[in-house]
This record gives sequence, structure tokens and C-alpha cells, in this order.
Amino acid sequence: MDEMDIDKDLSFRGESSNNVSSFLNGNFRTKMAAGSFYIPRSDKAPLGEDAHFICREEETIGVADGVGSWAKKGIDSGEYSRQLVRNAELSIQKQKDQRSKIHPMEVLNEAYFNTKCQGSSTACILTLACDTIHAVNVGDSGFVVIRDGDIVYKSEIQQKGFNYPFQLGNGVKLDDPSVAQEIKATVRIGDVIVMATDGLFDNVHNHELEKLVHDGLVDLRKLETFSKMLAQKIAEYALQKSESKTLYTPFTEECSKANKYRPGGKRDDITVIVAHILPR
Repeated sequence: MDEMDIDKDLSFRGESSNNVSSFLNGNFRTKMAAGSFYIPRSDKAPLGEDAHFICREEETIGVADGVGSWAKKGIDSGEYSRQLVRNAELSIQKQKDQRSKIHPMEVLNEAYFNTKCQGSSTACILTLACDTIHAVNVGDSGFVVIRDGDIVYKSEIQQKGFNYPFQLGNGVKLDDPSVAQEIKATVRIGDVIVMATDGLFDNVHNHELEKLVHDGLVDLRKLETFSKMLAQKIAEYALQKSESKTLYTPFTEECSKANKYRPGGKRDDITVIVAHILPR
């Protein structure tokens, strides 16, 4: 498990709903207000390949991104991610009934074993408990923690090769939850967590994301729907970048590392969840 106190250590720089969560009781300072926005790629199936959830009372969020290559076999690439997310929500509700804390790795394990359809997906699940975020991540979805305008933590991409992420699925060459990265980090009031599929991270640089969040805090933070509106703003910016044929994007950079020349953005489904850490 990656465990860090980003209250003290800042060396890690590197759609939908709007909910305020209050699952745990006790002398803890923080709660989480989360909102989401989803833009499916226009030339894919109507529902796209991404799926996500926000569990309000349980202070838990998650995204999954179905792997598009299944479409070549006549399989809906989004069905696996949607079923995985549904099963994750069922697991969260079951844990809520049994205890006062959600365990993301248990959620991921149960969701994985109960997802039987063909396909595969990346996954990221995060919960807030006791002023600490606990997360699990498989593949190239992920999240950042932004504090005072700077990214103080960004989850690592897990991939086997260029554009080939780790992915959960039912098959000999596919992965299971044992490959998941486990993350634990202390958060502060005012922190902003941006969780997303690679439709965001392939198209938006860290400094652009920092500016989007900074500007959003200035313009939108007093609104009840702040998290949802900021998620929409970020997703629409990523969409604009993805349609470019000339801009130098994070995907362009990854292509260069693989000795490929490929300027511009990468068209994809884009899911963004914004979670604002607030005083309880």
C-alpha cells in the first residue's frame, strides 16, 4: 500500500450528481461534496464505455473505463464497466449495513467476482474516512489531490505497454484486483479531488488541471452545485482538447516515449468526478 501524509509531505507534485456526504460520525473534521459529469464519445454506443458512481452517505466515489477493443468482437465495451460499477455500489451498501467504514479493496474484490459478462475495464474507487482518503486503482483511470492550487498527489498509471493499461476482466490474459495499487493519504479542508478516466488525463496537462480547479474555486465555490459544475467545466475542456489535431497533449507525450509521432488530442469518453473536502 502507498501510505502518505500529504498534510506534511508535498513531494508528490508531479455526469450526474452533486452530493454532500456525512457517513461517519465522530470527532473528524472533514466531509466530502462530490459531483460528476460524463461525456460519452459521440461515435460509440449511446452509453459509451465509461461508468461511475457517487455514494453520498458512504463518502465513496468510483470510475471505470471499459476497454474499447472488445467492440471488434461485437461486444459492448461499456457493459463490463457498467456492471462492475453496479456491483461496487451493491458491495458498498452491504458494507454500510455491517460496519461504519468502507474498504475500497473489499469493494473492488466483490465487484470483480460478481461481474460475469465479457469485457474488461480499468477501475478506481476512493472513500473518505477519518480525515483520510483510502483508494484502490487499476489501470489508467485515477485521481489527483489539489491543494492551494497545486497537485500534491497523483495516482500512478498502471500499464503493460503503450496504450495498454492493466484491466480487470474474465480471461486468462486479464487482471484481477491483486494488481490494484492501494493508496492512503490525509486530506485537509479545502482540498479538491479530481477523479477521472483517461479521457481527461490523456488530454489535459497537470498545470491546466490546476488552473481549472483554481479558477473554479474562485468562480463557483459558493454555489451548492460547485462540484458538479466544476466537473462539467473540466470535462468540457478535456473534450475541446481531445478534438485538436495539433496541440501537444499528454497523449502526444506518451506517443513520443513510444517512438510514435502523434500530435493532438485523443478522442475518448470523458468522466470527471470532483470531490471537495469541506468542514464537517
